[in-house]
Amino acid sequence: MDTQFLRAFYDLASWIRLSPLLNGPYLPFSAWSLRPGALIKLLDDIALGDRKVLVECGSGTSTIVFARYLAQRGYGNVLSLEHDEKWARWVNDQLAQEGLTDVARVVHAPLAEHPAAVKRVEWYEPATVEDEIGAFTDKHGRIDLLLVDGPPGWEQGRKMARYPAVPALKDHLAPGATVMLDDVNRSEGVEITKRWEDECGLTMQLDPYGTRTAFGNFPV
Repeated sequence: MDTQFLRAFYDLASWIRLSPLLNGPYLPFSAWSLRPGALIKLLDDIALGDRKVLVECGSGTSTIVFARYLAQRGYGNVLSLEHDEKWARWVNDQLAQEGLTDVARVVHAPLAEHPAAVKRVEWYEPATVEDEIGAFTDKHGRIDLLLVDGPPGWEQGRKMARYPAVPALKDHLAPGATVMLDDVNRSEGVEITKRWEDECGLTMQLDPYGTRTAFGNFPV
């Protein structure tokens, strides 16, 4: 069967499954957003794996959807790192409008040189990451789900921009934590997953449903 048809069918089925979490204020969805199938896979993992401490590199619709689910469930927290100050403000305002600030928060983390970066490609500012992630995990425990959907990596010279996420945060990851990388369909995405496997012991698998993602687990 045609791959594009299967992808469209999977997205449609995923939108239907997402409907209980979309009965709120309008949420923007762009070509850069997580595909609906990827959101479903993450929500399934949160539910079935009883994930409680979520960190996102890059914020957006996923932040709000996760916060809605955790609020409905009654426990769990999300912290998102976001390089775009205006976008971080919008997501935080949306969370406040829905009464979800006790569940989720977006931190503005400007891009800067980072010791874990490849070829000096900027990642989130080290002191901000250390302070915010440290305080978050001290309060809630180690990260049991890490979504890597930022910073942007499509520009020339920034192809490995998302690589530092696991090396920089591995000391905060719980044994067995789920790690997801978005936009892995690009060649550098495959290189990033291979480096995480070789250097950090993850086992990463490409999602077969055309969601542009790879999922893996941190060693137990």
